[in-house]
Amino acid sequence: MINAEKTNVMAVGQQSRDMNKLENERMEQVEHTYVMTADEKCMKNVKRTIGLTSAMVNKFSKLWRSYSISNKTKVNVYETFIVPVQLYGSEC
Repeated sequence: MINAEKTNVMAVGQQSRDMNKLENERMEQVEHTYVMTADEKCMKNVKRTIGLTSAMVNKFSKLWRSYSISNKTKVNVYETFIVPVQLYGSEC
């Protein structure tokens, strides 16, 4: 069950701005902001994620340089193997 009092809504377009009701209760509308902290644990996690992503990109270095492989295939490989490593545990 969703609690409308504890739920915030982030509107992206005009149509979504009009859809901020849940069971006839209006939910608070907020703007998205990026929050960066100097928390040591968080920074350690960010550095670890960058390192893992970099290692994964390097594993495919021959593929990235290859002219015989289409850009579409390269994008599919990127989205399948690189992006998940980048995003895993990113809710720091």
